[in-house]
Amino acid sequence: MTITIPDVLHAKAESKAKRYGFATIEDYLADLVENDDGSDWPTKPIVTGYSREELERLIQEGIDSGGAIEVNEAFWAERRRVLDEKIARRNGV
Repeated sequence: MTITIPDVLHAKAESKAKRYGFATIEDYLADLVENDDGSDWPTKPIVTGYSREELERLIQEGIDSGGAIEVNEAFWAERRRVLDEKIARRNGV
């Protein structure tokens, strides 16, 4: 597998690999992945532009917005169709 990262992150990974005694960046990254138990994940918000409070409010707003819906293959097919239309419009198709 090949992963491309910005030069700044590459330099940081290279520095840490050397500092922790790894022969290569690949060894360092493999060790990180292998030993990550997820206990402190995520360290940064996945969705940017919203505070935790805003996200919690939006989630609650969604929960309170109406009755339950059935999420099945037809639901996902419709979501894909709508997304495909939006992408096509954005690309001028």
